[in-house]
Amino acid sequence: MAIPKIVTPTYECELPSTKEKIKYRPFLVREEKVMLVALESDDDNAIAEAMTQIIDNCVLTPNIDVSKLPIFDYEYLYLKVRAKSVGEIVNLKLKCPDDEKELVDHALNIDDIKVQYVGERKLEVPFDDNYGVIMRYPTIRDFKDQGKLSQLGFDMFKSCLQTIYKGDDTYERSNITDKELDEWIDTLTPGQYKKVTDWFSNIPKLEHVINYKNPKSGKDFTLRLQGVKDFF
Repeated sequence: MAIPKIVTPTYECELPSTKEKIKYRPFLVREEKVMLVALESDDDNAIAEAMTQIIDNCVLTPNIDVSKLPIFDYEYLYLKVRAKSVGEIVNLKLKCPDDEKELVDHALNIDDIKVQYVGERKLEVPFDDNYGVIMRYPTIRDFKDQGKLSQLGFDMFKSCLQTIYKGDDTYERSNITDKELDEWIDTLTPGQYKKVTDWFSNIPKLEHVINYKNPKSGKDFTLRLQGVKDFF
């Protein structure tokens, strides 16, 4: 007698950046094994590869290239898949910084984790009234190319730059060589470059704040989780 096949449920969510509705399924045991191996390696790139493979397998909506999604869409989608796979609640033990010993139990509901926005959601970074750049949000591919998922720098700026404009003239990144772009970046003032780094600092991000108390000392603490790796 053949073993009965289990029907995998499907779910739907909205991508934070575009509000596009995405259909997805939970990950299965074979996919969980991939993530467990990656987590044991403690290698950022291995974890990113595993996440990408899992999201790509679980997204049912056609023509979605997860490697090109803005990083906050990518992380949000992974958490949605994870919640429907192993449960919405993650039981945490939070160490109290004042004594480095006391542990506080906390039940984190993944559905409470939202993409947080700082300021206006604009892709334009003006240097002055008629000079500036048009950017795109970084993707998981951009972070992997930097070598460290937490590191932003000149290469990230070059990867996410779409257009340079001055007055009515526009210069598309696809028509600019790396050498030309490097030379152009070198001509920016520190103030102009800081506007770009400020834009990176303020891109939407997956974030959740947990307030908790040391039951012995009575001291209050705040833990800020940012990015999907923190939520593991």
